Amino acid sequence: MGNYVDSWFSYETLLTATWSSDVGVVVTSSVLPMAWTRALKRIGRDLRVRRFNGAIAHIRFKAEHLQIREDDEQDYVWLSSDVTPEGGVSHRMGHSGEGVLATAGEEAVAVSCATLVQDQVERTGIMWPRGRAGGAMGAVLIDGVATRSGRDGEQAAIGSLPA
Repeated sequence: MGNYVDSWFSYETLLTATWSSDVGVVVTSSVLPMAWTRALKRIGRDLRVRRFNGAIAHIRFKAEHLQIREDDEQDYVWLSSDVTPEGGVSHRMGHSGEGVLATAGEEAVAVSCATLVQDQVERTGIMWPRGRAGGAMGAVLIDGVATRSGRDGEQAAIGSLPA
């Protein structure tokens, strides 16, 4: 069975990075297009604001692609995060949600990665990003722009979330 599974699935790390509030996002290795680095840096700016129920000490990131078959041209990439809250312990590398094509544009990458990071942050008990009316803001594409959207209609482009 191992050969059957190995012939259908292939995982490879394409990007590693870290985030801390004092330095922001630092990409330590990447073979992905620059859209990925730009999207992560935008998300990193938003990580500095709008948290509720705690603060984040640091995050480790790893982007991996899953190629379903060797002849499959569509390489989807998932960003996994290992979130460590201040005064807490690492919650281990994980992701829950949808990936995006490795060749996707910056806006699509930003929405996918922001959603995946948000899920892992919330698993620590920290709400991020919090809307002005309360509740978490979601990441969506609005008119082609990666945007944070709150339940009261509040919107901000990812990377420009005000304090």
